[in-house]
Amino acid sequence: MVGALDMYHLDYYPELYKKEHIPIHYLLVTGYDDEKQVVYVHDCSFDGLQQIPFVEFEASLNVNVPGMSKKNTYRIFRLPQKMPSELEVAEKGLAYKAGRMLKPPVSMLGIPAMRKLAKEITTWEDKACYNHMVAYAGLTPPLIAEDLSHNDGLRFEQARVLKALGQKYHKTGWIEASNLFTKSGELIIKLCEKALGYEGSACSELLDRIADIEEEAYRYLDNVYFPPD
Repeated sequence: MVGALDMYHLDYYPELYKKEHIPIHYLLVTGYDDEKQVVYVHDCSFDGLQQIPFVEFEASLNVNVPGMSKKNTYRIFRLPQKMPSELEVAEKGLAYKAGRMLKPPVSMLGIPAMRKLAKEITTWEDKACYNHMVAYAGLTPPLIAEDLSHNDGLRFEQARVLKALGQKYHKTGWIEASNLFTKSGELIIKLCEKALGYEGSACSELLDRIADIEEEAYRYLDNVYFPPD
């Protein structure tokens, strides 16, 4: 896994390629071809393999994002000989994420960050701040989509996965959390609509409601038991 890298150098994003520097993206490298001088990657926004020329790949990794990534950063995942079950992975992963959202290491993350933003957004005077928030709730930041129906902050996808796992493993708490994330996704779309109208007070109210709903959702996930390592 490589990144953070700069999307400015990814030609399969034509709306960003050579136009916008966005050094926050991550890719899964699956191989390379010395003759074609390309690297093959999986990008979560696309089906199938994408290819990046060596020269662009090298340039994309020339970033320094304090607290996130340094130049040429990569991570290697080594799988254990005895793979845990899907249920074990889901239980541990969901509980871990819930803990990080409910009690993050710093206040600029998770549920506390939502509540902090709800208080501060009424003081925003720069319209670019509102636009930035809307763009990053969508699928192609820093662009703002004409159709905001996908500006749900990926909550609908999170809800879909939780519902599928909950039904498969008879986890009623996961299904309840799924329903809550669907609600928060709908409110995030409304939040984006209000943000484009620069309505700080309305945005503040929606952010508080979203924080309340997602706190309840993560409580369901935080109460999952899994054995210690």
